[in-house]
Amino acid sequence: MLVECVPRPELKEPVNDLIKRVSNEHQGGTFRIPMNEMFGAFGLSLGEAEKNKLRERGDLSFTPGSVSHGNFLNEGRQRELATGEGLTLVVPEKLSGTYVTTPGSLTLKFAAGSALRGCKRVFVLICQDIIKIDADEHKLYIDLPGEKYDLCFIF
Repeated sequence: MLVECVPRPELKEPVNDLIKRVSNEHQGGTFRIPMNEMFGAFGLSLGEAEKNKLRERGDLSFTPGSVSHGNFLNEGRQRELATGEGLTLVVPEKLSGTYVTTPGSLTLKFAAGSALRGCKRVFVLICQDIIKIDADEHKLYIDLPGEKYDLCFIF
């Protein structure tokens, strides 16, 4: 990890709440979390129109496969979400992958061709698939191709 982590203490509570929720609900079998709540936990500034796009996408479905692993899936129309940070997130028609959960951590690893995309406009919209999102009690790490593009937040 070559990236410098940026302090974002306001993320501590929503990230830890999400970690605990996934860990607890995983023990009970298949469960769902609204897309809007998932994105909110990662501290992205979304306007009401963008939040409505996520509400229209519905829930992210989680299907446990073992004690700590499982799969996640959400399907719907592709959506572009403009953030207050100047980024655009592209939610593909099929958003899917695997997850690993413990009482103190959560990893979402996106499947090839089904990944959330982070985009920045530099004359044209330049996008990269998000490989995975790692969260624990102290940090949130968003892994993009090439370490210099990764994002890291500590709390």
